[in-house]
Amino acid sequence: MGLIKNPSCNLFYVILSSFVFLGLQFNYFPALGQKLESQHMSEFNTGDSIYLITNREKFTENNVLKFNNSVKEGEEFNYLKATFIKPDSLKMEVLDSSVFIKQISSINNDYLLFIHGDSKTFEQSIMRGLDIQHLYNAMVIVFNWPAKDVNMNGIKNFKNSKKNTIKSDIHFVQLMEFMESFRETNEYFPDRKLSLLFHSLGNSLIMNYSLCDTCLRFNSIIFDNIILNSAAVNQFEHKYWVEKLDFQERIFIISNRSDFNLKGVRIFTKEGKQLGEKIKSPFAENAEYLNFSKAVGLRTPTGTTHTFFIGEIPDINKDIYNIYYRLFHGKELDFSDSEVFKKRKDGHGYNIVKTKIK
Repeated sequence: MGLIKNPSCNLFYVILSSFVFLGLQFNYFPALGQKLESQHMSEFNTGDSIYLITNREKFTENNVLKFNNSVKEGEEFNYLKATFIKPDSLKMEVLDSSVFIKQISSINNDYLLFIHGDSKTFEQSIMRGLDIQHLYNAMVIVFNWPAKDVNMNGIKNFKNSKKNTIKSDIHFVQLMEFMESFRETNEYFPDRKLSLLFHSLGNSLIMNYSLCDTCLRFNSIIFDNIILNSAAVNQFEHKYWVEKLDFQERIFIISNRSDFNLKGVRIFTKEGKQLGEKIKSPFAENAEYLNFSKAVGLRTPTGTTHTFFIGEIPDINKDIYNIYYRLFHGKELDFSDSEVFKKRKDGHGYNIVKTKIK
């Protein structure tokens, strides 16, 4: 039997099936994913590399350095350079912190610190960083934190990852200190820009930091743009922790009311409405709100409703690509462009205009 000819009915059944699968994954199946997942792996060249900082515990297995899904004790980071060799093959090089900062400082480009979300293994986080670096031509530094236990189902893994964000509080402060020093000592600033991208559950790290009354505060601008993308944190009274952030020029909060993954978090956990899904007042006065509900909305594959800065969406919608390109390169957005941005009726932020896409 073929699919019903009515496209809206077809979409309904696809979405319904996706919700059933999402429920099974959240409640029964272990967190899924191949060893190395990438949207642009076929375009990578042998020797393409990326730098990362991790607070994962390391160990050696068969003389191969590996990193597990637990937060390391103490404040010491592991600084690494990952080089793409071929599909399912990365070469890892451990660097001293001074060598690490010397190497990244020698690259004359705009910089993006990327903090990934939940359900990413050590290797998958690296590949996601390579995707961003390749697509947007910015120098990406990945903060690789423990976010995926392959033996846990979706809910258990999500809860475990949330605990890991709390355990990572001291490391996040140390990471900000490192980036502050990097900016102050890099000869390419202020001509070059430095931005900070949080995706999904990674936003818990900056929320926890902002709500910490005893954590170190910074007196200087570290980042040009901070992007809170598809944030998997409760939106309730987010104003109060967002307005405490003051080491950036600009903050952008990105949402999609049809974010399928965040609906799953809301339905299958007790986390409530998510900041990356539906935002309610009171609004943060120091943030710009970008609502992609019309431009992205509900579609298949459903993962594109949550992660739309890579994959098919920026490939087929150049307005979305250009927005993220400017954000990742530390630039301002031109909100006077009415073909892309429409001021929200509540006066807080902008709706991204729906455009014709393939």
